Amino acid sequence: MKIGFNEATALECKGQSLLADLEACEKYGFDYIEIRFDCIKDYLKEHTLQELAGWFQNHHLKPWAYNTLIYFNQRDAAGEKEIDEETDFIIEVCKAIGMKMLITVPQFGVKDKSVSQIRDEAVERLRYLSDRVGSDIRISLEFCGAPNCSINQFGTAYEVVKAVDRENVGITLDTFHFHEMCSRIEDLKKADGRKIFAYHLNDCEDLPLGSCGDDKRLWPCEGVIDHPAIAAALKEIGFDGVCTIEEFRPEYYALSHDENVKKAAEVTKAFVAEYFGS
Repeated sequence: MKIGFNEATALECKGQSLLADLEACEKYGFDYIEIRFDCIKDYLKEHTLQELAGWFQNHHLKPWAYNTLIYFNQRDAAGEKEIDEETDFIIEVCKAIGMKMLITVPQFGVKDKSVSQIRDEAVERLRYLSDRVGSDIRISLEFCGAPNCSINQFGTAYEVVKAVDRENVGITLDTFHFHEMCSRIEDLKKADGRKIFAYHLNDCEDLPLGSCGDDKRLWPCEGVIDHPAIAAALKEIGFDGVCTIEEFRPEYYALSHDENVKKAAEVTKAFVAEYFGS
């Protein structure tokens, strides 16, 4: 199994930038990087997509996904226009640097809508986005484990993906989000492993479920998430993708940039070796 680095993990470290992340990820043996929307936009203030493409052509590290197309569903007309413009930018980036996936997250704070209404509208929006990006780019729906997120459990998100029924639409399984809103291992075991497009690795403090913000994430296997069960289920359904570390913890941001990426590589490699045997 290949390993990836999400730029959120070092986002607030002193000296962090897309270029700094690229160099450190290459140094410490990551195979892929998930590029954050804010990092790529900062990079393009002084560099070009052609320069970025050249960097990847000359290094082992490769782009894995654009993270994130924010709040794709339950938008008004102005919000849908924003999504269209961001999607067009993502398509441009993907084509330039050979990136094949974008990750999208659902809207928060939706009120007075039933689960079925939210599901049906999400299906419609994802089909629309699937057509817009074309068959060469995959869209990965990341449910978020928060009570006020419109799609906050694996089972619900997977129902949406199945209903969309497009080859290029799948799901992101983030272990923190899976844990926080009590997603069910039984639902994961019923899934098609080929539809798990992204696998985000992290852990969580032992706090009441649904109460944690991203700042309560921990390095994998330092918290209470049932990683053995999740990893076993992924293996059982034939998942064979990239395991990407994604943290947002202030204590980790206090590390030097080099220390942060080095630690992230160490824990991700150790996790994959233990649970996936490679």
